[in-house]
Amino acid sequence: MRAIRVFNWRTRSGSQIASEVLATDAGVSDGRERARVAPRIAAGVIAGGAVAVACFLPLFGASPYILDVGTIVLLYIPLAIGQNLVSGNTGLVTMGQAALYGVGAYVAAIASVRFGFDAPLAMLLAVVGTGIVACGIALTTVTVQGDYLMIVSLGINLIFLDVVIGGVSWSGGYVGMPGIAIPSFGPIHIDSGIGFYYLALFGTAVAIVVAEAVLHSHLGRAMEALRDDSVAATLVGIRTMPIKIGIFALAGAMSGLSGAILAYYLSYVGPSDFTTQGSLVIFEMVIIGGLGSVPGSILGAVLLIGIPELLRSVEAYSVGIGGVLIVIMMIVRPQGILGKPPA
Repeated sequence: MRAIRVFNWRTRSGSQIASEVLATDAGVSDGRERARVAPRIAAGVIAGGAVAVACFLPLFGASPYILDVGTIVLLYIPLAIGQNLVSGNTGLVTMGQAALYGVGAYVAAIASVRFGFDAPLAMLLAVVGTGIVACGIALTTVTVQGDYLMIVSLGINLIFLDVVIGGVSWSGGYVGMPGIAIPSFGPIHIDSGIGFYYLALFGTAVAIVVAEAVLHSHLGRAMEALRDDSVAATLVGIRTMPIKIGIFALAGAMSGLSGAILAYYLSYVGPSDFTTQGSLVIFEMVIIGGLGSVPGSILGAVLLIGIPELLRSVEAYSVGIGGVLIVIMMIVRPQGILGKPPA
C-alpha cells in the first residue's frame, strides 16, 4: 500500500501540481495582503480616534488652559508628521524642522503686518513659501546623506535664526513681530481659545489626510523602497531625486501651515520659538512615537508636548525626558512605540 501511494504521488499530472502550487501561492499572497492591510486599518483607527477625541474635547467643558495645551499639541502634530515622512518613511535623517516652522510663521506675519493681507491669503503664502524653501533645501542637500545630512539641516536651522535675528527692518530681530491681526475667514472671526483650537485641529486633520494618502499610494511604496535600499530602488527604475524633493516640499508645507496658525494664535512671532532645540524635540517625537507611523507622530507630540505642559513641574526637563525615552526606546523598541517592526 505504501508503494502504491508513493507511485500515485509521483504520477500526479502536471496540471494538478501546478494547481496546488498556485493555491499555495494564493494563500501566501492573501496572508501577505492581510498583514499589509491590517497595520493600515489600525493606523487609520488610531488616527481617526485621536481626531475624534480632539473634536469633542471643548464640548466636555475643558478649561482655557487645557485648550491652550491642546492647541500647542495640535500645532506640533503636523511638524512631527512632516519629520516622519522625511526621516521615518524616506530614510533621510534631518533635524531642522523648526526652521521650516519658523519660515511659515514669519511669512504669515509679514503678509499680515507689512502688507495687510487677509488670513486665508497669508496662510496660503506661508504654505507655498515654506514648500518652496524646503525644495531649495532639498536641491542644495540632494547629494548629502546619512549623518552629514543631519549636520547640514542643523546648520540650516542656525542660518535661519541668524537671518531673522539680523533682519531687524523686516523681522523685528530679537524683539520679533507683534500686532498680527485677528484671523478672519469670511464671516468667521477667530478671536477665542476654542476658535484657535479648532483652527489648529483643522491643520492637523489636513496633515493626517495628506500623509495617509501619500503613504498608501505608489509614492509611499517608492519612499519605503528608497529608505530600505536607495541603490536597489535606483536600479529598479525609481527616480529618487524627485521623491526626495517632493517629500521635503510636502513636509515644508505642513510645517508652514502650523507656523502660520502659530503666528495668528500668538499674534506674535519671534526667533525663540524656532531654535535647534525645537528641531530636536520634533525629532524625538518621531523616534519615540514610531518611525514611519502617522499615529506614532501624534503620540510623540502628546508625550513630549502635552504631558510635560500639563505637568508643569517637569516642563523644564522635557528635552532631557525625551532623551531618556529615546535611550529606553533604542534598547527596548528601536522602531518606536507605534513604529513598524523591521523586516
